[in-house]
Amino acid sequence: FQLESNLGKSWSKKVNPKNLEELSALIAIIRPGSLKSIFEGKSMTQHYVDRKSGKDEITYLHPALESVLGSTYGVLCYQEQSMLIAKEIAGFNLQEADVLRKAIGKKKADLMAKVRKSFIDGAKEQGIVNEKEAEEIFGWIEKSSRYAFNKSHSVSYAVCSYWSAYEKANNPLE
Repeated sequence: FQLESNLGKSWSKKVNPKNLEELSALIAIIRPGSLKSIFEGKSMTQHYVDRKSGKDEITYLHPALESVLGSTYGVLCYQEQSMLIAKEIAGFNLQEADVLRKAIGKKKADLMAKVRKSFIDGAKEQGIVNEKEAEEIFGWIEKSSRYAFNKSHSVSYAVCSYWSAYEKANNPLE
């Protein structure tokens, strides 16, 4: 049901997913927020497609983000990626990272402002990025709140989509 619409079919052809991880990312990036979130003149969805296909170079705001964003070609698709970035860059523990996820998921501006301060302070303490880079990375995370999707939902939808497609292809009468 996630990919049966014209939108789903169209983007499925463009992404050409080869495994469940790519199918999950496809489901995350065809949501309205990703399609409407414009960065450098195109949607996050189009960035994913262009990077996956090799049309565009895979880039990261900072090399330290590659381990978290490598599987999605440098595109922040999931709320959990924001949590991992906070853990890596700002030294957040899992509970602090979950507060960030809640701020993203619930779009709570007051909570996001509080988490921003903790992120910047933590990044200074970790020393992986400078303050300006920390501000830029957090700004990106903050903007992702408009489109980042919960990965467990996306993976569940991907599994259901896979099995639905398999059944339709192999048992069309049923």
